[in-house]
Amino acid sequence: MRLSLIALLFLTCSNSFGQINNYQNLLDTALSRHGALFVHTKPLKINRLDLKEMWEYVEYIKERSNQNLDTAMFSQIIRNSKHADTALWTDNELPNVLLVNERSETVSKKSALQKLGLTDDKQIKFYKKQINKFNSTETIDRNLSYFSRPVFDNSKTFAIVEWDNGHSYLGGGGSIILYKLQNDKTWKEFGIIRNWRY
Repeated sequence: MRLSLIALLFLTCSNSFGQINNYQNLLDTALSRHGALFVHTKPLKINRLDLKEMWEYVEYIKERSNQNLDTAMFSQIIRNSKHADTALWTDNELPNVLLVNERSETVSKKSALQKLGLTDDKQIKFYKKQINKFNSTETIDRNLSYFSRPVFDNSKTFAIVEWDNGHSYLGGGGSIILYKLQNDKTWKEFGIIRNWRY
């Protein structure tokens, strides 16, 4: 009995760690596509998807990737997006970006470089320059990115992430990107299902 309990506990922990690693891989994949350095701590709430437009998303993917997808998967994602997690991002979740609470916030070079753990002089110089540029740019013109938390279909095989970097009311844009889990390990971008420009 004791051995069975230990085995069950081991399996539960293994599955939890696997899911956490897969989730982290999805976050890393989604953020790396955009090269974002400054990210708002408040995740986007996905509200640009509509069940009535589901066939458009299917056609959009088909045109760009020549793949036919099941509308049930899109339906599940759209329904699940209505209850998506909007807890603030943490440094542990997004270790390679600088989290900003407000667009008007001044980013501390010391804290930023410490978080990123940079040791190469060229990298330090590059990031100091980026931070100086962000801090000296008019608040409304700052290039600040926003990301939603991933929303999954019921099988956890597909997920979407919404991204936006609108600024100045005239610049930037965004998109909703579909990702697919490969070999139960790695998330790969499958295609854009919706995009926009300001």
